[in-house]
Amino acid sequence: MSSIIKVLVVDDSALTRQMLTRALGVDPRIDVVGTAKTGVEAIEKAHSLNPDVITLDVEMPELTGIEALPHLIRSSDARVVMLSGVDDPDMAYQALALGAVDFISKPKAGFATSLSELSEMVIKKIKTAYRISPERRLSHGVSPAASSGSRALVGGGAPRGKVSPAPAMNRIVAFAASTGGPPALELVFSGLMRSLPGTYLVVQHLPAGFTSSLARRLGKVTDINIVEGRDGMLLEAGTAYLAPHGSHMVVSNAKRPRIELLDTPTLHGVRPAADPLFSSVAALFGSRALGVVLTGMGSDGAVGLNDIHLGGGDTIVQDEESSVVWGMPGSAARLGAADKIVPLSNVAAEVRRTIRGEVLR
Repeated sequence: MSSIIKVLVVDDSALTRQMLTRALGVDPRIDVVGTAKTGVEAIEKAHSLNPDVITLDVEMPELTGIEALPHLIRSSDARVVMLSGVDDPDMAYQALALGAVDFISKPKAGFATSLSELSEMVIKKIKTAYRISPERRLSHGVSPAASSGSRALVGGGAPRGKVSPAPAMNRIVAFAASTGGPPALELVFSGLMRSLPGTYLVVQHLPAGFTSSLARRLGKVTDINIVEGRDGMLLEAGTAYLAPHGSHMVVSNAKRPRIELLDTPTLHGVRPAADPLFSSVAALFGSRALGVVLTGMGSDGAVGLNDIHLGGGDTIVQDEESSVVWGMPGSAARLGAADKIVPLSNVAAEVRRTIRGEVLR
């Protein structure tokens, strides 16, 4: 790869284009090779300028970012980072399913309160996107059921329109994901069902305002009850708890296991982080714990997954070929924390097999 990252900035707002160009110009590795104010212009300039990364606004005249995205993916090798308003996170998830590799949330009061804050956020996203090979932009595509929102029969479960009774809680399954994670989680949960004797805990690195939207999307592909974790919630079988933005989520109280939210400092630069959750699951549930690390940048989840592994639980890591970024799963694998390394398409089957394979002791 070249040491210089060529970036095309696309936004209908002249102020946002100017701020992004100034912010990215702070880093000597980034070269803004052009800007565009419409989806049509973005397609034309992507062809002529051959950028490595495109920052693409969602709402634009002529062609919206969502409408332009498939054309950009087909006609260039550029990795696309979407710019989305926090009021419409569902649009960001749709973009991820279409091949965008990441998204940036625009605050209501303006794109950033200072140029330094803007620089740090956008430069990190650009460099993360650049590390993703063009061939993997669509490797995290979701199943037809996930992408269409239909409630199909998946993995032999009940029709999604019905709510089947959940059996007694047998296994506790903890998931960690980051870059490329939302579509990956949709695919995995489309293969899980409420009839399994499992309880699910999920840490997905997300901006503020996106967790409830992810819960709704996951709820469209499974009959498992998907909720945002709240402090003091009792764990129940057939339910998945998503860690809310801004708090680390752990489990406590062995007699009546429940959610505990912590305002302790960020870990790996994020809050929630997966390591505290995984470590608490290992300590509380031992051999009944199952840890799963999916695609994501960085190393979050590796240490906690190793705690589950050493505590007698089971561990699954997504393989490199199917990961958008093999940072988190790769770190876990190198630490020796992975019992199994499998393609994303096999993760749900491995989770089902593990949940069914052990009787509560």
